[in-house]
Amino acid sequence: MIFAVFPNLGKKEFYTLFKRLEDIFASMHITCVFPDYYRESAEKHGLFLKPEQYRSLNWIGNNASCVISIGGDGTYLSLACTMAEYEVLQVGIHMGDFGFLNLIAQDELEQRIHDLYTGNYLIEDRIFLEAELVHTDGTRQSLPLALNDIVVGHNEIGKMVRLNLSINDLFIQTYAADGVIVSSATGSTSYSLSCGGPVLPADSREILVVPVCTHTGLRSPLLIPEGGSVQITIPEREKKVHISLDGTYSYSMTPEDKLIVRGRKQKIRFIRFRDQDFYRMLTRKFAQYAKNE
Repeated sequence: MIFAVFPNLGKKEFYTLFKRLEDIFASMHITCVFPDYYRESAEKHGLFLKPEQYRSLNWIGNNASCVISIGGDGTYLSLACTMAEYEVLQVGIHMGDFGFLNLIAQDELEQRIHDLYTGNYLIEDRIFLEAELVHTDGTRQSLPLALNDIVVGHNEIGKMVRLNLSINDLFIQTYAADGVIVSSATGSTSYSLSCGGPVLPADSREILVVPVCTHTGLRSPLLIPEGGSVQITIPEREKKVHISLDGTYSYSMTPEDKLIVRGRKQKIRFIRFRDQDFYRMLTRKFAQYAKNE
């Protein structure tokens, strides 16, 4: 069995945890590999592995039983989009402040690796967000996949923006707001939730449209059924707005452009352990966070 590890090398606690992880892998005869582009950074941080433990993404996608993110939700999201085209399973070890995606706590590391080894888990399908910008000349610019959300807002913090929303090519309304979030079910526990959006089960096929601090128009989130699409344009007065995908990739949009967002299934699958009920975990996370605050 081969597990590929994708850690946030900038977190100091990873190096202590990885020593534990190596021992657990060895006890279960699990082969551990890293993506080859991690090598230089890992060695700068004093982590030296055998040459054969570094493999290309394509090799990992075609040979690994599971890919494991180690870090916060950002690390998890990045890995999901990186490996989206491969038929692999993904799970994460939590090493962030607050998040919902990495399901393995550090104090249960050995038990969860054993669950992975024995197949004691459930497999979830999750919808990604596929976006493209359509320009006035008809050319289409594909944007990177997002697993959480796509946010459209002003280039400058604190300034209101006007956004025209259409669903399935039918105009709905113009928002005067701080922005608009288009969220997947995975992203419904992220920025969308903090703006009053509903929580959807992770394997839900719907997508959400959630306004951010809207000044006019419909304030309620909108639930778009599977197969639907969202179109966003901006009036001439706005000149340019900002598009953020999973908080990682940024693009600009002008009044001559149209942003189209759809849900899209990918080959990658996600692991949830059998004793981890989605709604119980959600309430437990919030209770734990409130206690720590």
